[in-house]
Amino acid sequence: MAGEMIAVELDSRRIDVTSGTTVLQYLEQAHPTWLQGDNPVALASVNGRRTPLSEPLSGDERVRLVRLRDPQAQSTIQRTAQFLAAVAAEQLFPEHPLYFHFSYDSGMYCELERPEPLTPDEIARLENRMRDLVAQDLPLTPQRFGLRALLKILRRRGDERAWRSAKYLRRDTMLMYSMQGAQLMYYGRQLPSTGYVKAFRLLPESPGFVLLTNEKGRPDVVPAFRPQPKLLETLREHARWVEMIGVPDTGHLNEHIVEGRTGELIQVAEARHNQFFVEAAQRVAELPEKGRLVLLAGPSSSGKTSSAKRLMVQLRVLGLRPFALSLDNYFVDREDTPRGADGDYDFEALGALKIDLFNRHLTELLDGHGVRLPEFDFRSGTGRESSVATRLAPGQPLIVEGIHALNPALTASVPTEDKLLIYVSALCHLNIDSHSYIKTTHSRLFRRIVRDAKYRGYTASQTLARWPKVRHGEETHIFPFQNNADLFFNSGLTYELAVLKLWAEPRLAAVEPDDPYYYFARTLIEQLSLLLPIDASQVPPTSILREFIGGSSFDY
Repeated sequence: MAGEMIAVELDSRRIDVTSGTTVLQYLEQAHPTWLQGDNPVALASVNGRRTPLSEPLSGDERVRLVRLRDPQAQSTIQRTAQFLAAVAAEQLFPEHPLYFHFSYDSGMYCELERPEPLTPDEIARLENRMRDLVAQDLPLTPQRFGLRALLKILRRRGDERAWRSAKYLRRDTMLMYSMQGAQLMYYGRQLPSTGYVKAFRLLPESPGFVLLTNEKGRPDVVPAFRPQPKLLETLREHARWVEMIGVPDTGHLNEHIVEGRTGELIQVAEARHNQFFVEAAQRVAELPEKGRLVLLAGPSSSGKTSSAKRLMVQLRVLGLRPFALSLDNYFVDREDTPRGADGDYDFEALGALKIDLFNRHLTELLDGHGVRLPEFDFRSGTGRESSVATRLAPGQPLIVEGIHALNPALTASVPTEDKLLIYVSALCHLNIDSHSYIKTTHSRLFRRIVRDAKYRGYTASQTLARWPKVRHGEETHIFPFQNNADLFFNSGLTYELAVLKLWAEPRLAAVEPDDPYYYFARTLIEQLSLLLPIDASQVPPTSILREFIGGSSFDY
């Protein structure tokens, strides 16, 4: 009841406030200094769900305050930086909306929707306008609309992308944020005001630019930019392709599902994958016969194993008989495994492998000698030599798949001209509208949640708990070497999240409210709620997606 006093637990202390009071209003009245300085309160976690400070309180909530330097504030800082860029672009280029295409390094790649590329001078003007908005410390005011009213607003504005994505929402209301006359819809919370955005840069990347935001946990520091031209071109190529086939965002994907056109979409997406393996197999065949070494690397849940198997099938079509060499058998004995900063064994470190032995065996195999390969016993943590020698026929391709495959130190003994390096990752970002998208890292996480539950017996919470360590390993051992690849394979499928949601949603819904990963689980559920489901029976048995949902024609 409006006006009645309610009890709330705020950072483990009981407070009494009037029902309907927002967290921001309470802080402005009771603790105004908490909203000042270089580490102000930026967000709130209400009953485990991260919210903006504009969230009204109704009683019996457990509220935890999140400050700007808390790593959990990072995604919201980035979203508010996006809001600033979109508003600044609307003010400077009112006829051409700003489109946020995908994540790139620690920033976001953006373009104006116009034929001409942005000039360095225009980008500088855009950055200066953003800084003006930050200096004014303008409030970002949320307003909740019913879905029907929201659709009318978006249609009236001519915002076709946002209208189409919102059209299929299964929720009754949606927030829009306004600032200095601009009003934009975002799938996620915003900071209280523009002054919270402490550090950013716009880096020209024709025809657009990269919006680079702060380091996680350091809101006033912009990290060094690490250009990855091959990765960027792969992401751009995917963006062009989904536009060409008419599925550039969640709204168009849902439209295909509603109209019963998913069968054709799946066939087209799978055919595109097949085209890559045809071309990759031809590249392998063109390697010198004296040494055909193929190295595949990629981050977790990118589909490396399925990619290797599909490439091997295509090589057989060309009359070649590939042999797969497992890096797992080259682990050092358990007691010799290096340890990480946490004191645990670091099985992902390059030092966890017998690199010298591996290189000697590569040279001998490619030279046609018989080699007694190692076999590693994971129970005892020790390796032994095989009793039978392995010998490759002249010109027989040798396939190696592993996280270190693109690291030059792994195969230093093999000349560059004798090997083909392939980077595999699910680089299939899924745009929601002009301002929001589902990150490729989340696409891989959905795959991992499903696979961990199906084949390893892990709960979604256990998978989410392991994810930061997995991401750290990727940042350390994989991403620094991805530009060494000769070929980039985008293993993502335009339709896959609509299939994965059938497995991922119930597992994420099982995460309890008092679980430390409850909020992360709810965020992922919200992303999946943007999509209608696709029946998995339409997915062919050779699809990379089958590695995660089961029913593959390959043995794993």
